Amino acid sequence: MSKLKKYGLITLSVAIVIAILSGREIFTAFMGWRALDGLESRSTAVREGSLNESVSAPGFVEPVSKVDISAQISARVMALPLREGDVVHKGDLVVQLDDRNLKAVLASTTARRDGERARLEAERARIEGPKQSLENAKRNLERQRKLFETGDVARQALEDAMVKVQEIEAAVVGSQKNIGALESSLAASEAEIERVREEVSYATIRAPIDGTITRLNAEVGELVVVGTMNNAGTVIMTIANLARMRVRAQVAEADIAKVLEGQPAEIFINAFSGRSFHGVVEEVALQRTSGQGSASSATQGSGTFKVDVSLDTEGTRIFSGLAANVDIAIKEHRGMLVPTQAIVERKRDDLPTALAESTVFQGAQRVVAIVFLDENGVAVATPVRLGSSSLTETIVEMGLSAGQSVVVGPYKTLEQLKGGEKLRKETIIPADAGKTAGKKSSVSVKVGA
Repeated sequence: MSKLKKYGLITLSVAIVIAILSGREIFTAFMGWRALDGLESRSTAVREGSLNESVSAPGFVEPVSKVDISAQISARVMALPLREGDVVHKGDLVVQLDDRNLKAVLASTTARRDGERARLEAERARIEGPKQSLENAKRNLERQRKLFETGDVARQALEDAMVKVQEIEAAVVGSQKNIGALESSLAASEAEIERVREEVSYATIRAPIDGTITRLNAEVGELVVVGTMNNAGTVIMTIANLARMRVRAQVAEADIAKVLEGQPAEIFINAFSGRSFHGVVEEVALQRTSGQGSASSATQGSGTFKVDVSLDTEGTRIFSGLAANVDIAIKEHRGMLVPTQAIVERKRDDLPTALAESTVFQGAQRVVAIVFLDENGVAVATPVRLGSSSLTETIVEMGLSAGQSVVVGPYKTLEQLKGGEKLRKETIIPADAGKTAGKKSSVSVKVGA
């Protein structure tokens, strides 16, 4: 190898080493600058306030007053004066069924009744003759007995008089029994007439309440039938009073003991996104409505209980059957409020001795909750005792005071913090950065979130 090539290789090797060393120094200097600048953080102030503990449950909206109109006789629909969505008042005609056959039956039954009444009157008139004959026969028997006692007539005459009385008495008794049978038949006819008359009245259906026809299931000409034990009857229509609505919610078995009548509730209806309605618990079922009779559901507590919550519509027309969710406020807690995301759990053994032995922690907890305070740009680990919590906020019962600044993010910063690190405010880069000046946008991106 020539000296020129040898010197060239040595020069190249030295250049590579210098480059590597320079790059390491630059990276170290950059990281040192970042460390000196501090970790990006987002903070908020602790505030004193209240937190409502609530029970959430799904349900559906329904009217407080709702009536299903069903047929009490099997017949064809002859007229439907009103349609779905029409407003009705109590007593209005809503359905007319075919009553021609029933009216014919009524006429036939009435005629049969009238015939039985005539026969009864005739039988009552006919029995008067035998009664008079019986009286005469009894008087004759008495005369024959006196004559027989004086020896003026033979015994045969006395016995003939006695037989005559017995024959007429038998005839009278028979007539009386016929009258009794006719009276019973007449009473049965009267009852049958009342029954048929009632069935004729069933053909004309009137609204039992004020409301709106929310569902119409039949049309003119269709046959409606009466329900039986095995077959449901025809529901012709549903009338509901939409002025008073409620939510029928299904509360989990684990939460039902906390729910009481009169508790306020916030109602969210899927059809009205971004809006909530007020309500009050009106009724709590005493028996669960699902999972009944199942031993596994009883042991697992998987049943639900029906809870009726009144709905303040605030003048809004709300349709029956809409899906909804209710948040029932069961208790109000007061204390220091912090965002739930500011709470960090750490193993107690990993904490500094002074922090791990804090009296804020209860008992021999192995995993404890702490927050990091932002004190003049420095993270300070602080023990806390937690109370009730919601999805967004948590009550701190001990360890904080109002006005202190707690670190709430970003998540990667909270994961790195141990206490003593320098903090810097999170940088917000507008979404339209680098675009043409003059364009406006309300969207922003948080770097480091």
